[in-house]
This record gives sequence, C-alpha cells and structure tokens, in this order.
Amino acid sequence: MKNTLMVAAAVAAAALLAAPAVAQKSKDTLRFPILDGETILDQYLSPGAFHYTWGPAVYDSLVGFDPQKGEFQPFLAKSWSQPNSTTYEYVLREDIKWHDGQAFDADDVVYTLNYLTDPKVNLRYKAQWAWIDKVEKLGPYKVRVTAKKPAADGLMWMSNSTTIFPEHVHGPLENKQDFGARPVGTGPYKVTRLDKNAGIFLDKNPNFVVTPAKSAATIGKVIGEPIPDAGTLVAALLVGKADLAFDVPVDQAAELRATGRFESTLAPAAVAYSFVGFPTAAWPNAKPLTDARVRRAIAMAIDTKALIDVQYGELGRSIKPTDGLCSKEQLGCGFTKLKPAYDPAGAKKLLAEAGYADGFDIVISTHPTSVVPATAVSGMLRAVGIRASVQPHQIVQRVQLINSGKVQVGFYGWSGGALFETSGNIVRHVGSKEYDDPTLAEMANATFSIMNDAERRKEVAKVFDYIHDKAYAFPMVPLRSIYTHTKEVKLDVTDEIRESQLPSVHEFAWK
Repeated sequence: MKNTLMVAAAVAAAALLAAPAVAQKSKDTLRFPILDGETILDQYLSPGAFHYTWGPAVYDSLVGFDPQKGEFQPFLAKSWSQPNSTTYEYVLREDIKWHDGQAFDADDVVYTLNYLTDPKVNLRYKAQWAWIDKVEKLGPYKVRVTAKKPAADGLMWMSNSTTIFPEHVHGPLENKQDFGARPVGTGPYKVTRLDKNAGIFLDKNPNFVVTPAKSAATIGKVIGEPIPDAGTLVAALLVGKADLAFDVPVDQAAELRATGRFESTLAPAAVAYSFVGFPTAAWPNAKPLTDARVRRAIAMAIDTKALIDVQYGELGRSIKPTDGLCSKEQLGCGFTKLKPAYDPAGAKKLLAEAGYADGFDIVISTHPTSVVPATAVSGMLRAVGIRASVQPHQIVQRVQLINSGKVQVGFYGWSGGALFETSGNIVRHVGSKEYDDPTLAEMANATFSIMNDAERRKEVAKVFDYIHDKAYAFPMVPLRSIYTHTKEVKLDVTDEIRESQLPSVHEFAWK
C-alpha cells in the first residue's frame, strides 16, 4: 500500500515549491494555515472555528473565568457587582486602548450590548443576549446591565461569548460586515490584513494590557494563509511553508512525526464533547427507535475507549470518555447517571427483548468532520446486528433535517457553548426541540432562573438524568484538538480545562 502521507504530498508539493517559503522562527513569524479563505473576523456575524482560533487574539470581553477556582477574573472590567438578581454593574479598566490608539471606555460597552440586543439586528445566536432589558452608562468607566428577569448565566455571558467592539469604528458603518473585514480590537494581536485569497495577517500589539484572563503574545507576527485541502496542508508542512497545522489526520500526523521534524500536541481538555442522540421526529419512520431498550442498546454497543483511539491515536492514552452532557467545571452542571457501560452482549439481549434479535437498518447522521468516528460507531453497531450506515451533512442543515424527521441517529459534536456555564448545554439538548417531551422542556426552563449554583446543579441533574432515563441522548468522548507542528513551536498554556477546544493563536510560542 502506498504511503498516504507521501501520496498526498506529491500531489500538492509541486505548486507549493514554486514559491519561496516565507519567514519562520528566525523572522519571528508563525505560519498557521487555515483550510478555507475567510472574509471577516466577527463572532457575531460569522461564528465558528475561525473565530475561536483567531478572535481571542484580537478581541477581549468584560470578564474571564477560572474553572479551577470557580471564580470570575478581571478583563476589560476590573471589578463587578450584582446588587440584586437582575442587576450587574461593571467598573472598567482605564488603561486600555483600541488597536487604532483610541481609548476604551463605557461608551464602547454600552454600544456593543445595545447593538447585540437591537431588534433590527439579525444575529444567528441573538438569543444569548435576549435576557438583557437595558444597558446604562453610569460614568466614563462604569456600566449597568439590567436583566428582564433573574438570569443565572448573565455574568458568564459577559465572558468570552461577548467581545466588545469600538463604538467609534463599528457604529458609523452602514454595512457591519466591513468591520470584520478590517477588525479593531484590544487584544494581543492587531489584524494588518484580512483577505479571502491572501489570508489573515497579525502583528503583536505592544500596548496589550495583560490580565489574569489572557496572556500577551510572544511571537511578533502570525500569518494564516488559505490552504485548499488537508493533503495540501500536509504538503505545506513538509516543504517548509507552514509551522503549524490543526487536526491533521491521526495517521498522517504519525507519519510526519516519523520524519523527525515534527511533533504533535494535544490541546488541553475543554468542555466540548461528542454524543449520540435520537431525535423523536424520526421515530415514525424508524420504528425500532421508539423503544427505549433499543436506544439504550445502541449506547451499550459503542466502545467509547475505542472511539478515543480512533480520534486521537497514541496521543489519546490519557483521555477518558465523557461522563455526562455537561462538564462539572461549568457553573450549574449536574448529573448522577452515566452512559451505560460498553456491553455488546447486553446490547444484543436488549435488542432481542425488544423484538429485534435480527437487527434492523439505521442511518447515522453526522457532520463531515466526524465521519471517521461515526463510521467506527457504525461498525460497532453492526457487530450487534444493527445495520448502520453513515450519512454526513453540513452543519447548517442539522436543524432542518432533525425537524423534518430525517435524523434517525445523530452522532454530533457540541462545543459546550465554549463557556463554563451549563445553560448552553441545556439549550443544545432541550431547547433545540429534538425531543418532543413537554415534561423535559418544563424541567429545563425552570433551571435558568435559579441563582444559587449548588441548588441549580441539583435541578440540572434532574434534567440530564431524565434524558438518560428516557434514552434520548448519551455522551461519548471529549473533543480535543491536535496540533502538528515543527519542533520550534509550542503551545504555551497549562494543561487545565478550558472553554474552547481550539487554542487561540496568541497562545503559541517559540521554544
């Protein structure tokens, strides 16, 4: 069999070799290719992996969160208080400047939050700020946010989900897309160029103010050049046109390491995970799934430890399967019941009890990025007699396919909302209406206004335990990123759980 790495490289290397390799460590320039050309860096208008990787290097939020201490941290706000259950007050730092040199102040915060809550502004995740009733400027560096009703997650939404924009730049723009094309933030890096064809170019911000929530950049420049496919990405590493690549396939990453020129780094644990779910809209056309014993049998047939090996190879030896549909480091998270243990014999017994000893046909829906583990799951189901096939679809199609009853078994990844707060997990599993169960919806809605965290965790545990008992969804494995890079590069972060599975570019450094 031909070496997969060298075959991929041979196809693409000729074109890459035609141009000279740009600067690397000697020129203090990190080359971190992106798979698709991007036109804007704006988490509100274009959320996704590009923002999670590049956005935190450019933009900042009001507060951060330390999951080890369970405490919020100063960021653009140096202090905050909550006089009552619906009022949040922030005292802002007075030493922050925007990348264009203008001073940051309360006007920027008030403007950003009013923009996000403006009924005329159409945003994909606008519901994240629907709890806000009004925003007031109390002084040059003081802001009050009033909630419509008690919101247990109100302060957390002011962390990395709400980056602040400069009023003097964003406000006058008739087309807000123009801001994301020429971003201005307060973060560790400035964007000097953003172009779909050329890529994204960053310069270190010498005026960045270090806080407990974010470290300064140490590399002078970062370039994200668009690369058309994974094969070309591997070739770019081989011919010296890239220093770092994100999620190179496990087998190809191993082959790169075998050359002696590269290393692979497993990013720290995050609140992201994969799960198997059984949307109720599909049940009329997938009769076996109406029986909870069948759904539970499917969970029992999946070897999550084997899935970890499929996804992470030798780098995954220390990774353990996901315990629940939230992480205990997230505020409000609670559950007492775990995924059924891997037991193929027990799965076959349940199938027989349900009348499906001879198995049945089923389709596993997944996103293109999860085809490999979903295919492994299909093999595990076939081992107990369930004839499973895999059908990938684009992320934007998921809700429509679920609502139309076309997702029988879903194998999906969830970012955990990239937030140390469990409300996003509840919305993902209950608010998405994948399960036609009024009792579940009522239980879930009751958790959002419980302000005491210990009490809230108990009520959230009832929600996730109910999902477990009904066999609506089961957690699978943690989602963690693998970075393959030259030996000159390192990921300069501690191995502690984080909001996002995608480290920001400002967290990479030279050895």
